Amino acid sequence: MTTRLTMTLRLPTLATLACLLLPACAGTQVADAAKPAVPLPESEQLYFDAMEHLAGGSLIEAEQEFHKVLKLPSYLKVTALARLRLADAQYAQHKYDESIETYLSFVQRHDTNENVPYALFMVAKAHFQLAPDDIFILPPAEELDLGPVQQARSHLERFIRQFPRSRFVTEAVLLRDRCLALQFAHHEYVIKFYNKREKWLSLVFRMHLAMQQFPSRARNLANYELLASSYGKLAWRTRAIELWTVIGQRYPGENARAEREITQLNAAIAADKAKGLPGDMPAELPPCASYKPETATESEDS
Repeated sequence: MTTRLTMTLRLPTLATLACLLLPACAGTQVADAAKPAVPLPESEQLYFDAMEHLAGGSLIEAEQEFHKVLKLPSYLKVTALARLRLADAQYAQHKYDESIETYLSFVQRHDTNENVPYALFMVAKAHFQLAPDDIFILPPAEELDLGPVQQARSHLERFIRQFPRSRFVTEAVLLRDRCLALQFAHHEYVIKFYNKREKWLSLVFRMHLAMQQFPSRARNLANYELLASSYGKLAWRTRAIELWTVIGQRYPGENARAEREITQLNAAIAADKAKGLPGDMPAELPPCASYKPETATESEDS
């Protein structure tokens, strides 16, 4: 299993500190500059001091200083920047919930600021950090909370759609794909769990869900064969015949095996009917559905 990517905030160097007082440097890494020769106004001096703490890794001190700046009048340019960098300081301390609130506060209060795309990207990134990185080895309970992963994926996909030209979009796509991989990995783990314990109905339901949500990942020969075999074990033979037919068509090398399976299934149906039995699982029982994900043709994950 691929290990989770670790994405951390790169703290700025002192070389760009002064730059961050200007809108043109929106979203850059924190820092630059020796202290200016001309004394700064109090508001800018407080911000500069906070940025020095942030650049030097004194995150608690930086957070305290940024809070002081936020007590200044809201019309000051440094007030908006201080709120953004406060969120950065919280993120760097792994205070992801707090940083999300602060980034969103920045977006709401300063919705025309050119740092908004950066703030929204960091919201998505913080949600990703809240997602467990070992989700594929967690107990396969149906009620397992995948909320943090889905939240991160939703925010990342929204960011990618809204800011396709952003310099952060490459990293956003990487993190989005990692969310997809984590979600699908959990589906795979649960399917293996049910297969080992011969819980065929649960396996079929989970496989349907995986194929609907992750078609390009879940629709492969191994899963088709496992699903067809599960249909057979549930005596859902008509559906099994349909799927083996699809397997033979999509994978010519499996055509001979598909024909053997179909012959055996038809023979089982005939034998049961000779005994006065239905020969097939009643169509109205779960997981029967009008949409059959295993025979659909979509190739993109939702």
